[in-house]
Amino acid sequence: MFGCSRPPSPSLLFFFLFTKSVYGYHGFSTADRYHYMEVLSPTDIAYVYKMRSAEDFGVTFSNTYRELNLVLGQPYNGCKALTNKCMVEGAIVLLEKGECTFVTKSTNAENAGAIAVIIADDNYENSEEYIIMIRDFSNRIVNIPALFLRGKDGWKISAYLDPFKPAIVNIPINITRIPLERMHFPPWTVW
Repeated sequence: MFGCSRPPSPSLLFFFLFTKSVYGYHGFSTADRYHYMEVLSPTDIAYVYKMRSAEDFGVTFSNTYRELNLVLGQPYNGCKALTNKCMVEGAIVLLEKGECTFVTKSTNAENAGAIAVIIADDNYENSEEYIIMIRDFSNRIVNIPALFLRGKDGWKISAYLDPFKPAIVNIPINITRIPLERMHFPPWTVW
């Protein structure tokens, strides 16, 4: 009968709970997992970069940010409290994968006042693959967006960032609304 509900079958309920606990399913489609950032300056890295959201921690962007600072975290691995909090506060912080969990890095970025954290692959040759960032076994909650950036993109960006002079970015951007003549992807990246 239409409109009547019956309890879910035990096997369906088990599948959902298993999927949620193991894979962190939280209702996002695959398309929602990718975000784009436009670097406006410095001009040597002024391209549009594709990033992947964390699988099961962090939040989505609630705003589109224009002309926001992108800064390198100190230490760059983000495994300890960030020492450049004055630069990180109110900015996007770039950290590098490795040595501790993604949640630890994201928590340290959030504690320093970052609006979001971008974690670049530590494999500088990676210009194609995205790592799926998953939570650790702690109970820490991350309340900022956490994004993964391919290694070659992260390496190029970090090479041009001065510890005291940030890059200027727009994030997240809708690439379908950018005129083709303004859409510049990094020449080293496979799209």
